[in-house]
Amino acid sequence: MSNRTSLLVPDKCPNLPETVTSREPSGPIVGPSHEEAQPEPHFSERSRLSTSRTLIHDLTLPPVPNLDIPLSPPGSPNANVNAKFAHFLSLKKQGVHFNEKLAFSTSLKNPSLLKKLMEHAGIDDQMQYFTSLPPEVWNILGLPRWGFKEELLKSQKDFHQKAEEQWSADQRDTIEFVAATAADSDGARSTSSSRTRPC
Repeated sequence: MSNRTSLLVPDKCPNLPETVTSREPSGPIVGPSHEEAQPEPHFSERSRLSTSRTLIHDLTLPPVPNLDIPLSPPGSPNANVNAKFAHFLSLKKQGVHFNEKLAFSTSLKNPSLLKKLMEHAGIDDQMQYFTSLPPEVWNILGLPRWGFKEELLKSQKDFHQKAEEQWSADQRDTIEFVAATAADSDGARSTSSSRTRPC
């Protein structure tokens, strides 16, 4: 027998190779491909598909594309809406942009603006949490009392107040200093009092 690290396969399996290696592979092995290789479409088939695609393209697009704004719908437009549009367009021509004006408005920087807007829209404190999601996903009635912003703000203020009190109490502690020491004849220092500085 040879010194190779292979085993002989019995003659009963004629389809198997003669030798099978007994060593484990040192890296990944590519397995058999289960996908059948798709044959490349013939030129006539590609030509038929491109012809169909071109035909559909021609049927769906107009021969001369019309990129103009469509006519307004039938009926007379609302005069108030037209006046508002004309006013905003004239402001834009003057260089005044509505969004910039809103961004720099001092009345909108008012912290109580949300409450005023909610009152104007008829939204109460409970309704501001409503959603279009189903109740299984978000149920406002299932929230605990501490889950609303007012209670969260109150607990946050309490926490900050306690932290501030703790900080100010720590600042009031005094630092005790050690009295001056005299050097001995051998150069070692000795403390004259039992008061030491805390670490």
